[in-house]
Amino acid sequence: MNYSVWKHGEKIGETRFELSPAPRKRAGVFHPTAFGLTILPGIADMAPALFDFGEMCKAHGVDVDDARPETAERVFETYADTPEGKRLQAAASCIAELELRDPVGRAVKYDSLMISDMTAIVELAARRRGGAVDQLKMLPGDPIRFMISTTLADQTALRRANALGIGEGVGVC
Repeated sequence: MNYSVWKHGEKIGETRFELSPAPRKRAGVFHPTAFGLTILPGIADMAPALFDFGEMCKAHGVDVDDARPETAERVFETYADTPEGKRLQAAASCIAELELRDPVGRAVKYDSLMISDMTAIVELAARRRGGAVDQLKMLPGDPIRFMISTTLADQTALRRANALGIGEGVGVC
């Protein structure tokens, strides 16, 4: 059963979400359409942009392991106008335009979504660890080019409201 990803009413690709590592988390191989291939560079730039933003923050003495929302907000406000910050914002803007749909075409609400170009991930690994590219070349078979991961929105409160007759319908499978 395929889930699909759309941008402004045009399908950019689909996935079966082969992995479900936690209750609201899904991941899988992403199969882009011809149109999807034309816009994926901007969407798939999120992972490299996050890594580069993190490196820039470390270079400025920021504790990148501090996961408090107020810290992240302060850091982003401080560095939003840097090339790394602008790149991160551009990727986030591309992702914000995406719609995830379930196998019957209903919109699926999500908290986060990322489509990664595995060639960019290999390049990131090579920058951080010499020999990583050589190790990957030794793997058998056809490499996977794109992966998708998402954290589905927590619909618990909305489901309770629906049960009480005070909420809207939920488009989640």
